[in-house]
Amino acid sequence: MINTRALLSSWTGPGILQLFFSIKDSSSSIFPAEVLERWLDDTYIPAFVDSGAVKSAWRFRAANETYSKQHMMIFEFPDLAQALSPDLLCIPRTSEMFPTNEPLDEWVEAEVRVLSFVQLYETSKHIEDAVNTVIYAAMEPPPGGEAELEAWYREEHNQQMSEQPGWIRTTRFRLLNHHRTHPRESEKYSFLAIHEFGDGHGIGKDVAPLEPMTEWTKKCMAAAKAIDAAVYHTQKVFGEAAEEQ
Repeated sequence: MINTRALLSSWTGPGILQLFFSIKDSSSSIFPAEVLERWLDDTYIPAFVDSGAVKSAWRFRAANETYSKQHMMIFEFPDLAQALSPDLLCIPRTSEMFPTNEPLDEWVEAEVRVLSFVQLYETSKHIEDAVNTVIYAAMEPPPGGEAELEAWYREEHNQQMSEQPGWIRTTRFRLLNHHRTHPRESEKYSFLAIHEFGDGHGIGKDVAPLEPMTEWTKKCMAAAKAIDAAVYHTQKVFGEAAEEQ
């Protein structure tokens, strides 16, 4: 799925593998979400953790049932070089749980993103189990706009987000590589922020702009080539993060 020679030299240090799965409309009657989730929880995600390359993993479900990326997984790597280990590349994508012996891609549309760690912003420590909701916010800046978007996060947006009810932490990443099995979406998103929230957040099904919306925020939003944002609820935690529960 991923070109193992592409950008290999930059796949070092901490980062994440982010997966999105969406069941195809043509498969929904014979491949329900419950089958996908059971396979992810019982087989696929544990195989990543058992490899020793993944420290923790999370499975999320979109809060809005109409959002195109219903299922999101995040795998935390202390060293992204391990993302290309044979143990991970050989994890089966077939199962007796599936309607036939065809691989997963027969039933779902998938997107894979490899991202390097940029920044952790938190004002106090919380256990991983405290997080029940995340805001996924991905952006593609205009040509030459990377420095300003980075400054906006560090000098304004992180602080403003931290003032929201229930906020726990924000973690940011930069895109190294991505792959899609479908042609529906062509945009790439080089900047990713995962904003984590616990009890008392009051977040609805969709991402809402922070109020007041500053002039700098308006400028960055208007200049962005692409923005993708959604609310997700934590479904299950794996690895070291699960041990904190």
